Amino acid sequence: MRKYILLIVFLIGMNFHAYGEFKYLTIVETDGTKTSVTAVGLSMTFGSDSLAVCDAYTAETKTIALGNLHSMYFSDNDETTGIGHIQTDGDIDISHAEAIYTLQGRQLPSGSMPAKGLYILKKGESTRKVQVR
Repeated sequence: MRKYILLIVFLIGMNFHAYGEFKYLTIVETDGTKTSVTAVGLSMTFGSDSLAVCDAYTAETKTIALGNLHSMYFSDNDETTGIGHIQTDGDIDISHAEAIYTLQGRQLPSGSMPAKGLYILKKGESTRKVQVR
């Protein structure tokens, strides 16, 4: 009986902590895409191979294949990224890019070849996230 009471107190404390301090649940997919949904009134439904998350304020539902789910965590701010796909350096020629930026926003010197990692590539009117291998 005592174990059950401790478990209930622990679960109530977790709920209060998540809603009391953090405003968003951020979902990170395997390609690096982040989606944040409001934590208050959040509804999550697990299917056999997917997770559906409904934002209580916008009524938008985001469905993610469980195979693409990397992690989830509560955060103070909206960390949604607008980039939905990472291209590898084999998919695109980075030598003709107008600008290459690190994920921290620092521009690389023009003409330099980036080391292995993720970069933001600006070419013409398009901006892409690129993985250099």
